[in-house]
Amino acid sequence: MERTINEETSSEKAGARRIMSGLEYMRKMMTGELPPSGMVQLLNLKLVEVSEGRAVFTVQPDERHYNGLGIAHGGLAAALLDSALGCAINAMMPAGKIFTTLEMKINYVRPITRERGVVRCEANVIHAGGRVATAEGRITDEDGKLYAHGTATCILFRP
Repeated sequence: MERTINEETSSEKAGARRIMSGLEYMRKMMTGELPPSGMVQLLNLKLVEVSEGRAVFTVQPDERHYNGLGIAHGGLAAALLDSALGCAINAMMPAGKIFTTLEMKINYVRPITRERGVVRCEANVIHAGGRVATAEGRITDEDGKLYAHGTATCILFRP
């Protein structure tokens, strides 16, 4: 199976982020005015809420997310947390200032399966300084039951 990367879309997105604040950029992604990242599309994650210092993603787990034990691979929770934590930080950045994850810590509390229904990851920024930002997030189901929680430390820079 051959895949191609749409370099034009990638460069357009990078250019847009240089002239838009992180919050404006994330809102355009949420409304579909800008396409989501390839990883978000691959895992079928949905950005459903974003505000300054806060982001919420959801996903409906299914067998494509499963490991050999018949539960969602830990990478699904990691990607869900990484996306929400990063977007919460991004939503606080001025135009042209971007970030990358330096460190992430995840605590898995219980397995995620499709029978749980849609799971939600809510992330909030704890600190955003000149060079470093930190955020925390929680993955819960529709009843508020906790599945995983984590933190991220990101470096902030201008390309």
